[in-house]
Amino acid sequence: MYIYKEKRTLAFILLTLFGFVLLWAVINDAWGYSSNLEFGYGKQVYALLSRLFWVFPAICLIKRYSDSLSISKKELFSKPVWNRPLVVTLAISAVLAFAGMLIIHAGLWLNPAIRNPLDIIVICCVGFVEETVFRGWGYNALRGIVSEKKATILSTLFFVLLHSPAYFVRCFRLGAIDYDTWIMQSITVAVWGIVFCRLLKKSKTIWNPIIAHVVYDVLVTVFVE
Repeated sequence: MYIYKEKRTLAFILLTLFGFVLLWAVINDAWGYSSNLEFGYGKQVYALLSRLFWVFPAICLIKRYSDSLSISKKELFSKPVWNRPLVVTLAISAVLAFAGMLIIHAGLWLNPAIRNPLDIIVICCVGFVEETVFRGWGYNALRGIVSEKKATILSTLFFVLLHSPAYFVRCFRLGAIDYDTWIMQSITVAVWGIVFCRLLKKSKTIWNPIIAHVVYDVLVTVFVE
């Protein structure tokens, strides 16, 4: 009976993670939804609203199952812990972004597509919602019923899958898919997914992986992409 209940719980968590991937495939702006918003900053507004809509079920799940999570809701959303893993991760992000800028642009470069503070807010929102879903809920819930290694692998797998639908949407719309970029991004996302799980494990607060995720995204978007 206990084994059945555990399997059912694992199936439920995996089903919710698949649901988040599927939902994002539907509302992803690769379909061009923001083009229907005929006013200034329509793309940014859609990006913010769609992500807040997408993360809401995860917040509800964390609240509903707080007592059975590896890290309870109260501890999960406690203040950041400026420990060594976080500081080292931020330093590595800075080095990677600086190196990427020098290699790709051969000098100081700022992304001309970043035109206003709302663009930065959207980038920061990505880190918050993805960490809440895949570490705050996925890894955290899995860690309560499976080993650390399995929880990390499973949550990271869905984290990687999340970044794939946009490529297939573009293929459906434009008739081509950039396999090289897709593969490279999948590898990068997998590595960082493991790092973010580690940060949560060491700090017990979701803010540590959120900070690391946001800093990496901002640095890469502003200085490399």
